[in-house]
Amino acid sequence: MFDAAADPCRGVQTLELVLAIEGETGDTRLRGRVRGALARPASLRLEGVAPFGAPAFILVAGESPAVLVLPRERRVVTDATGRDLLQLLAGLPLEPADLRAVLTGCLVPHPTPVAARTYSNGWVGVQLEGEAMLYVDRAAAAPVIVAGRRKGLVVAYGDHVRGMPRRVHVRSAPPGGVATDLTATLSQVSINVDIDARAFARVVPRDFTPTSIDTLRPEAGPLATTP
Repeated sequence: MFDAAADPCRGVQTLELVLAIEGETGDTRLRGRVRGALARPASLRLEGVAPFGAPAFILVAGESPAVLVLPRERRVVTDATGRDLLQLLAGLPLEPADLRAVLTGCLVPHPTPVAARTYSNGWVGVQLEGEAMLYVDRAAAAPVIVAGRRKGLVVAYGDHVRGMPRRVHVRSAPPGGVATDLTATLSQVSINVDIDARAFARVVPRDFTPTSIDTLRPEAGPLATTP
């Protein structure tokens, strides 16, 4: 049962998609569309889709040191990890491999079950190595992963297509940190397609101003909106 539910996300080697993001982190409202490319083991490229002109941002992280390019401000950040930059943009302190796992439904990069418990509503809670928990709805036409918990995150999944979610609701409330509540709607999803390695290349524009992540704030970020 667990393998049937987890095989679709475990089989994802590469992923291209568009994310429609809406929610909040702390007192900051977030909203926007992001074009993404992800590949195993830990490559990531995110581009903030703008109504016209240059992208709102370009984030590349993975095997090379991370870089955040802000084309409209002609600034570039090279002193932060992919995890730190994802937290800055969306309030989610996730490594690139973890983001791929959360978006595809596996929750963690290598979900390995160690125990299970059945609930009266037809769900099965599956304990994973590393203290994460996945919840599988076995009452559906085919078993699907509908929710999960890992350190600092609670995730709900919906609108499944061929076993993978098209709606991901993430809540994060780290101890002593800023609470985040985001919903991502996935569209234009392409799985296991060839992605040019240049998409994940670390390009630092020479004519952009180097900027430290310490000078940036989520409330002024490219996904932040005015209330």
